[in-house]
Amino acid sequence: MRRKIYLLSHVLLLIGCFFASGDLFAQDTARVYLIDIRNEIGSGLGTYISDGIQLAEAAGADAIVFDVDTPGGRVDSAVNIIRAIQNTQIPTIAFVNRQAISAGAMISIACNQIVMTSGGTLGDSAPVDMQGQEAGEKAISYIQGTIRATAERENRNPDIAEAMVDKELVLVKLKDGQIIKLLPEEYAAREETGEEMEILCAQGKLLTLSTRQALEYGFADSQAETLTELLAQYEIVEVAGTKMPLTEEAIMQRQREYGVSQVNRLKTLADARVTEVRATLADRIVFFITNPFISSLLLSLGILGIFIEIRSPGFGVPGLLGLLCIGLFFGGHTLTRIDAGWAFLLFMLGIALIALEVFVIPGFGIAGILGITMMLGSVFFVFDGAYNLRTAVLWLSISVILTSALVIFAAFFLPETRLFQRFALSTVMDTEMGYHSSSAEDFQAYLGQSGTALTPLRPSGTARIGDKRVDVVTVGDFIAQNSNVRVVEVEGPKVFVEAVDDT
Repeated sequence: MRRKIYLLSHVLLLIGCFFASGDLFAQDTARVYLIDIRNEIGSGLGTYISDGIQLAEAAGADAIVFDVDTPGGRVDSAVNIIRAIQNTQIPTIAFVNRQAISAGAMISIACNQIVMTSGGTLGDSAPVDMQGQEAGEKAISYIQGTIRATAERENRNPDIAEAMVDKELVLVKLKDGQIIKLLPEEYAAREETGEEMEILCAQGKLLTLSTRQALEYGFADSQAETLTELLAQYEIVEVAGTKMPLTEEAIMQRQREYGVSQVNRLKTLADARVTEVRATLADRIVFFITNPFISSLLLSLGILGIFIEIRSPGFGVPGLLGLLCIGLFFGGHTLTRIDAGWAFLLFMLGIALIALEVFVIPGFGIAGILGITMMLGSVFFVFDGAYNLRTAVLWLSISVILTSALVIFAAFFLPETRLFQRFALSTVMDTEMGYHSSSAEDFQAYLGQSGTALTPLRPSGTARIGDKRVDVVTVGDFIAQNSNVRVVEVEGPKVFVEAVDDT
């Protein structure tokens, strides 16, 4: 019996050791989060990347790899992404998987390490406007300062980074191998003295580095064709208290610089467990909706749909489509962490005030002006939250112009189309069919007559003038029911009344 108990205890001990070794192995295996940057950079992509970084932080990831293949995009969104990368304590690697142009280059430079595939490109970060023309000096200066500071933070040559933004610089390689930027006059002066210099990027051009050049100039850290090959090259190392991803060659260099005791190898990324942060369908919809052109188009189509609905009886397809477009505009930006909910309520309140002005209050006054102001203000709030001030004003102006053009088209040309006639009431009510309507002369007959308010006039309502019920509007204060009134003005079918003292 004792022998069986002894044997059983050994078996249980072996099983326990097996599971314990499994747990230790799992703890020693590095965890890497993979985040794709494969779309045009905008506020939607920025939110997706920030969420991915937060997921990696919550999971205790050992490294984040950004799989970059982008032609660029909005610089303001890129700056927000750069801040998110710089704020995380997790080591980061930019895997330039073909191209990192413009804003994509700025994001790559913000990472601790840059790894490029063969045939990759990195650079050309000058800001451009909507027409693709070079942005103004102020914008260039801002991006130039940002990209230089970002490069300096990661111990990359800031002059190389600046040459990607400012085409007025000359980037040269000196005889001692040092790469520096020169102003045109500085270059001319050195050339006159006979100094040997190799021009890497001439004046009038923006620097774009190939994989070979980036490695040769020390701007990129390694080359890999696949994620597996990349991870096999790297370890997570603590250097003087700071965690960073380094290749074997870079680790040896740090040991020479700081001393072996200051370089602590933590984990290898070879055979790491990779978790891919996938863009969901909702993310892709947000990427599309928050494109500034699509946003402006949705807004304009939304207002157009409501305008058509106002001009046609009942509530049908145009109104539903209009509300859908407006909902997508505000809802899409809400998902990018812009507090667009209040802006949506303000926008709808503006529409309500305009409708009140059109259907209830005569003329066009404070309610209409206030409604338009609310609508413009709510849209500007969203654009300002998504873009910088200049871009927000630009796209708000585009939205106003596009909306105005569509509304004018709808007012003058749409009624003649078959599509509109399917929604609009086209029945002609003439005397042959038994219909009768009052002419302008009939309404003029009420001028000067007195009557009684059958309903409260706030300001519109119904009054009995003579022996007829007439729709009327007050010209002053609201009038209570059963008050005496007198017709003081008639404009076509509109009859205006004022209160008459009962005495």
